[in-house]
This record gives sequence, structure tokens and C-alpha cells, in this order.
Amino acid sequence: MFGSRSPKRNTGEIVRLSREKALKTRDNAEKVLSRMTLEGKTINFNTVSKEAGVSKSWFYKEPEIRKRIESIRGQQQKSLNGALKLQKQKSLKSEEVLIKNLKGRVKVLEEENLLLKKQIQKLYGELYSI
Repeated sequence: MFGSRSPKRNTGEIVRLSREKALKTRDNAEKVLSRMTLEGKTINFNTVSKEAGVSKSWFYKEPEIRKRIESIRGQQQKSLNGALKLQKQKSLKSEEVLIKNLKGRVKVLEEENLLLKKQIQKLYGELYSI
């Protein structure tokens, strides 16, 4: 009844749909990455994966998007390190100002204390001379 030939499978439509899905996924990932960058959100494989609804492994397989994520992540880290360095410098500067002010206050209090001790000695002298 049936010949030895197997029926020819039509895989063209499956391949076309697969390519279409891949393009939509890539477009979505690109849009999410651009939006997150503009919004100043933290960019790394985890955050972009969650926002785009795509697995992390997919990003690792896509060289262009992978490079873009790594590049943006590197820029953000440099920017963060620079900001932390600047904040540390400001903190050190404000500590120096605070120390200077406190040293000045200590000096004033020491002088006032010395003056009060002299006044007490003078009063004791007057008290004993009566």
C-alpha cells in the first residue's frame, strides 16, 4: 500500500516562524536595553534578562547584545567608582574641616579654662587676705 518513500515534510514554515520569533526577541531585548539605559537603571545580564523576559543564556549566545550589555555595565561601574571616589574625597574634606573647627573650639575652651583658673586663684588670695 504505502511505498517505501517517506512523506516529504514541510519545514519551511517552521523555520520561517522560528526566525520571526528570534527577530522579535532580539528587537524586544534591544528596546529594553535602550530604555533601561535611558532610565539610568543598573545594566547587567540579570536585570536585562528579567526586564526583557529572556533567559540569561540567550544573551550570552547573542554576541552583539552581549557586547553592548558588557560595555554599558563597564561604563556604569566606572561611573560608580568615580562617584564613590568623589564622595570619599568630599567626606575626607568635610572631616578635615570638622577636625579644624573642633581643634579651634578646644583651643578657645583651654584658654577660657586657664583664665577661670587664674580668676579662682585671685579670689582665693583675696579670701585669705580678709
